[in-house]
Amino acid sequence: MSKKVYKGEEIEVYFDAEKCIHSGICVKGMPEVFDLKKRPWVNTVGASADKITAHIDTCPSGALTYKWHTKPSDTETEKE
Repeated sequence: MSKKVYKGEEIEVYFDAEKCIHSGICVKGMPEVFDLKKRPWVNTVGASADKITAHIDTCPSGALTYKWHTKPSDTETEKE
């Protein structure tokens, strides 16, 4: 598995290149967070963690996943 992790203060974003179908939903829908021209290409502080996780939930292949460090409601949630 080729999962890469992008650590943020509130969440960790995981990207699995083997699962990615290159639909472009991530970069087109949230370019302030997902920018292929930048390194790292995932900016975990480019938007609120809630917005990033909601957008990751739209990934059709499941190549993008996340894990909460701290959830505003103080309950740890994981979608991986």
